[in-house]
Amino acid sequence: MNERHITLGIMKLSVAEPQNAETLDTFDTFDTLNELTEAAEIEFKRVIGENLNIEVVSFPFTGPSLTPDENGYRALDFIQIGINEKTERKLAFLLIITDIEIAAASMSYLLALPSQLTNVAVISTRRLVTYEEDKLLQKALRSERLTTLMLHCFGRLLNLDYVKETTNYLAHVQMASDLDRMQQFTKAQYQQMIENLPREANDRYSKDSNKSSKLSFVIRHTLNNLPRIFRGAIRANPLRIATKMPTMIATALSVIIVLIFGGETWDFAASVSYGQLAVFVIASFLAANFVLYRAFSFRLISTRQGQTSESSVVTAAATYLALVLTLICLFLMFGVLMYGVVVFVFPDPLMSTWTSDQDGASLGAHMRLVAFLASVGVLSGSLGGSVDSRSVVRNVLFAADET
Repeated sequence: MNERHITLGIMKLSVAEPQNAETLDTFDTFDTLNELTEAAEIEFKRVIGENLNIEVVSFPFTGPSLTPDENGYRALDFIQIGINEKTERKLAFLLIITDIEIAAASMSYLLALPSQLTNVAVISTRRLVTYEEDKLLQKALRSERLTTLMLHCFGRLLNLDYVKETTNYLAHVQMASDLDRMQQFTKAQYQQMIENLPREANDRYSKDSNKSSKLSFVIRHTLNNLPRIFRGAIRANPLRIATKMPTMIATALSVIIVLIFGGETWDFAASVSYGQLAVFVIASFLAANFVLYRAFSFRLISTRQGQTSESSVVTAAATYLALVLTLICLFLMFGVLMYGVVVFVFPDPLMSTWTSDQDGASLGAHMRLVAFLASVGVLSGSLGGSVDSRSVVRNVLFAADET
């Protein structure tokens, strides 16, 4: 059997405006991004090439210029560009090297952001050195630190865990100076990289653009990558996603509160069959998840030839599953809350007489009412949740590994 050909791309994405010599200060007198990346790439290839059978290619980004939002340049914008380039060039992994500062969700700036779900990492060269560090050493220092950061991110894309040893490439990075101590991968880590490389690459493509062929490809690779899909969904932390959507929660509770004080709602809950209720719950989940997926997922494209990538299949499936788990968390939360209201707020005589011909005070009626209200909350909340901060929710889904 032929060995798979796996390719890692290094894309140089220059955003910073060219500067005049008169305006340059100590911090800005650096080589160009191209020169800096080429120097780091040589050492990167040496460390990786000694143990992994992977091709490394570098190229400049030739697409449109990026514009910052009110918070600066966001890593997720680079990730979307990386998904597009990785798909069109049929790369297994992509490291994006940029020369501008990247805004972070939980800290003042980012040195790098490896997105394991998309196999794309974004690395900024802007803060690799500080004003206080020796001007004469900055050129070599930046190159060495960039090499280390590239190795760190590549290890994370291969799903290697962080380690406590500060001399390891997989140590936690707090400041750029921490990179100076990081000098090695262990033999065990190299072995894990060899084992993980073909599994994490997700570099297969559908043979053509035929719809039946693409559907078969999607189903086959969804099933083949179930462990990775589940891992990506759990890593996104569905409970944390739920807490990042206050508009969804507020919308859902507003609708539920109105319904629970209506007699028709109690009539429906007391009379509906379990089969009918199950259909309503499932339909509510599917509709709600479709709305949220359309709002928060990345735009996953095909190649110019219409081929679908395995990486896109895994990313889409993990995103969808993460949102399903988020809705389940919200469903349970709404259910517990409504059950407490039913039991502790409404008196039994009222529940018994409010319904037309069924006993609304029974446990079965209570559970049907709770399931109905929680489903309505999930469905109505998804409409409000779609206007929650797109970048915040995306950051939890795709960018949980900020460095």
